[in-house]
Amino acid sequence: MEKIKLPKDLYDKLELGENKQIEVTDLSNDSFKIRAIDRNRTERAATWFLLPTAISTLLFILSLHFLGKSSVIPLTGTDSIASGVMVISNAVAMISFIVSYLMRRKELSHQMTSKVYWRTIITVIIAVLLLVTLVLSAFFWFISQIFYGVAFDTITSVLIFAIFTGILSFFLLFVVDVFEISMLLNLLIMVAIGGLLSSMVSNGNQYWWQRNFSVLGTNNSNASWQFNLTLILSAALMISLFDYIFVSLRMKVGFQIRHVILQLLLTLCSLCIAFVGLIPNNGLGLAHLAHDIFAQLIVLFMGLAILGIRWFLPHIEKNFYYLSYAIVAILALSYFLWHPIYYLTLTAFEILSFSVCFAWIMLLINSLLRIIWEEKKVYQVEIISAEEDTKNK
Repeated sequence: MEKIKLPKDLYDKLELGENKQIEVTDLSNDSFKIRAIDRNRTERAATWFLLPTAISTLLFILSLHFLGKSSVIPLTGTDSIASGVMVISNAVAMISFIVSYLMRRKELSHQMTSKVYWRTIITVIIAVLLLVTLVLSAFFWFISQIFYGVAFDTITSVLIFAIFTGILSFFLLFVVDVFEISMLLNLLIMVAIGGLLSSMVSNGNQYWWQRNFSVLGTNNSNASWQFNLTLILSAALMISLFDYIFVSLRMKVGFQIRHVILQLLLTLCSLCIAFVGLIPNNGLGLAHLAHDIFAQLIVLFMGLAILGIRWFLPHIEKNFYYLSYAIVAILALSYFLWHPIYYLTLTAFEILSFSVCFAWIMLLINSLLRIIWEEKKVYQVEIISAEEDTKNK
């Protein structure tokens, strides 16, 4: 086996010991990734997904027996294969996800502190549950449109159920195996966009856009719970990400009041987003007033964060400053086109504002993660032949 010599700091960072091995992954022509090989670590997805699959299948068979479904089971609809996957498989797979995530706590300690882990665990679980539920709902809705009214006998139904359950269980356990803190960002994007699109499609009123964006979360929408839960969960994910980022930033560059103020503004903005979801814009009473106040506070806190970004983060890339000011200009122009001129509708203004602000937050998080993770060092290269290495021994 070929050998490689590493500097002491890399040796310590990889937590290597005597006779330990490392794995070098070729990423491109001029870069590669090094990681320590942990012989004790097992890939849970490949070995344990059969257990939740077997448990779910057994529960499905028992439910068919108690419901008296012994002849023909529909693919979608009430008391169907789809409802079994949505309820039984989803529940058992999520329990296996939670157990596996808890078992991997020590491995994740390299990426986040114990406090951050416990702060984010509930948010991660709810986000994964919501995302999986939305994907399953969309998938079986699509299947119902293609195979309308199709039904199967008991044995075939159990087999199809087991296949769907196995795929779901493997996917969730695989997520735990490859989980990194950056996946919170991906979860945020998928939950926010997926939840909002799902609310638009299933709200029951094709002309919702003629009023405003908030109507998706009111009693006038069939999917109000999806819209409001999306806002609440997106806010929770944002708070978790900001908490991890700024704690890690303080550990790397020390305490700075400007970072504390930026974190406070972003956290307050996230809390206001959550309150917009918690207080739907129903009627004209206190709920309507509180909803509007929190919506306006989102604009205030976000505007202060964007306008003051040069002071908050003086050492970030200059292109980010220019982009931030361009976003402010777009928001100002869109507001002018909406209110005085009435060229844009309120819904168009809200969607445009949400899109550019959400994009800015994603870019900000990526920039901060690069500051935390990308620690560049330069080393002198020395080529050691096999003969020299043998002599040194």
